[in-house]
Amino acid sequence: MNFKRIILFVVVFGNIGCTNLKSIVRNNQVQDQRNNIYNQGKTYIRLERAKSTKDASRTFFDHPKYLDKDMLSSALASIYFKEKGVTGLGKEKNIFLESELLNLAPHIADAFTKASPSQYVLVNSGYKKGKSLFKSEVYTIFGLFISKEKLNIVFSRIQYEDLEDKSGESGFGETVEDVFVDPFSITKGTFWKISLRSGQAFKSGHENWLIIDLTEETFVKKEDYGKKVTLTDKQEVSNALGSRGSIMGSPSTIVLPRMSIKDQLLELKELEATGLINKEDYELRKALILGSKQEKSMKDKFNDLRKLKEDGFISDIDYDHKKSDLLEKHDEGEKGKNIKEILAEYLELRDEGFITDEDYDYKKKKLLKEF
Repeated sequence: MNFKRIILFVVVFGNIGCTNLKSIVRNNQVQDQRNNIYNQGKTYIRLERAKSTKDASRTFFDHPKYLDKDMLSSALASIYFKEKGVTGLGKEKNIFLESELLNLAPHIADAFTKASPSQYVLVNSGYKKGKSLFKSEVYTIFGLFISKEKLNIVFSRIQYEDLEDKSGESGFGETVEDVFVDPFSITKGTFWKISLRSGQAFKSGHENWLIIDLTEETFVKKEDYGKKVTLTDKQEVSNALGSRGSIMGSPSTIVLPRMSIKDQLLELKELEATGLINKEDYELRKALILGSKQEKSMKDKFNDLRKLKEDGFISDIDYDHKKSDLLEKHDEGEKGKNIKEILAEYLELRDEGFITDEDYDYKKKKLLKEF
């Protein structure tokens, strides 16, 4: 007789950002990968159904929701933790890598647009770390849902690292299924402790269940989803507008606030102080405000893209698509350069393996035709 494993867990919802459900029952997530709405390598994002034991038809969460992807990424970037060791807690650090959020945030936001009131988003973020004998798999596993305009995120693994052997199992004989731990089945981490920031709170009785306040700007209308102007775009548009402060265009007028450079820098410093952005984000946006940020070179962009592929965050197909986009977008950056300088740049990209001979020939023919 074939018995399927069923995980039964009870979650008591409190008053902070949660519903009044008494319990949730669901099937083990790792059994059916066909339910994944995103799957790349060891990373998958899927919707899981939550069922009340008392009233299965009851509305659980505020889903579907349409979120600004940059704001969601900032909220996730503001989560910190400390590893537990023999000598105590280690140094505080971000749960998510910047490259990890670049991959996860857009897909999590899309998952929320597809979620029903009885579903939450389950994420298993896995990536490879190290080389040769020291190669390991790193996992962060968590569930997310939105209730009362707050983001609830429940962790079961945070940067769980295990050596990988040639059989595809972990160094301790664990498979991906064994590594998975239901986020709602525990109340705290064995080897980690989450650090609270401003606008964050723990679910009562849980040290792995984080409730984060979301600003009004995080939520967008369905028709505006994916079209919202980002903070960087606002700054660039504001510089272009000068004192006008608005853009007239179809289908509506976007009104941008007029702020002095001093006020913008003060606001930016406050974002960093409250943990909504990290130090790197602060320096980047400060440079944009001051007008001293220089555009990355083509080679730097390809280096970033190659690293994403090597670290397993994007596939070869993703790399090729983005490569084509970079090659086309670079046409604007070629203005003011002579053809010799441009060809020399593409030749260097080809010699270092960023683009193929065919890519180089295509650009060369295009440049000679326009010469």
